[in-house]
Amino acid sequence: MNTPRLLTITGLLMSNLFASLTWADELLDRSIAIVNRTVITESELMNESRDIVRNLSTQGVKLPPAQELYKQVLEQMILKQAQEDLASQLGIRIRDEEVNERLQAIAQQNNLDLITLRQRLEAQEPGSFTRLRDSVRDELSIEELRNQEVVQRIRVTPEEVKNFVNRKLGNTGDNTRYRVQHLLIALPESPTPEQISATREKAKMIWQNLKNGEDFAQLAIRYSADSKALSGGDLGWLETSELPGFLEDTIVGLGEGNISEPVQSGLGFHIVKVNGIEKNNNTTIPTDVEQQAIRVLRQQKGNSLYEQWLRRVRDEAYVNILAPEYKRDDT
Repeated sequence: MNTPRLLTITGLLMSNLFASLTWADELLDRSIAIVNRTVITESELMNESRDIVRNLSTQGVKLPPAQELYKQVLEQMILKQAQEDLASQLGIRIRDEEVNERLQAIAQQNNLDLITLRQRLEAQEPGSFTRLRDSVRDELSIEELRNQEVVQRIRVTPEEVKNFVNRKLGNTGDNTRYRVQHLLIALPESPTPEQISATREKAKMIWQNLKNGEDFAQLAIRYSADSKALSGGDLGWLETSELPGFLEDTIVGLGEGNISEPVQSGLGFHIVKVNGIEKNNNTTIPTDVEQQAIRVLRQQKGNSLYEQWLRRVRDEAYVNILAPEYKRDDT
């Protein structure tokens, strides 16, 4: 499972860079979705979307049409609220000391002390530091929930470790890393043949659009059901041993800049792109190869378990999207 990364305030400290975008300056606020007992309003969706647009734009990611972005952002807000509700039901509580520690780390990441961070945020927009503090508390609560529900349930067998070590020893001359983007067109649980066929056709359509030159990050934001969708599907750099097992041969077989055809799994249809390849012909065997095996295998299993668990949390929550223009096709 992906290691939670620290929040940054880069977007919060930017000036009105996006004033020229066609965001509605004044909205007649309305309820657009209900998650369990929590109402999500249109203004909340717009605020969340602005923050995401800032982050994507600083990364140079090409944005999809605004309405498609709103749909994806709303889905992420629904997932977040469902997880927060489950954490509350399970009695997960985050101490103030934990929140302060994370805030200190955020300040240090931005080369600031905590007092200066607070002053700058409040000067930018009154109340923003309080919102950041609340956001950090929610983030920590969800991290603890995932730890209890997913991480602690990962099991790695001695046989799996043995196979990993043997493979590592047999490939000591190839420590290749791949920069990977990923897009998932999700299947429902226990899909019918008709649902599988329709999802396959949708995946093929998206793949063809990618082959015709459309931007991968843009289509990932627009269509992907993966938790990395709003990062343009970027999985970062992965060593061969870290690649998802069912996608390893596909990724290794792709050249740099190439895009795979859709690959089916229990979650849906996956499309990957290799944006970079780095070879490191280091023949040194790590002294802690067995511990490395356990770490990598836990991460691989955790990623898969996490996506399955997240879908189950979404399915078990009461969700009612009141505004049809914000509803994704697969929800």
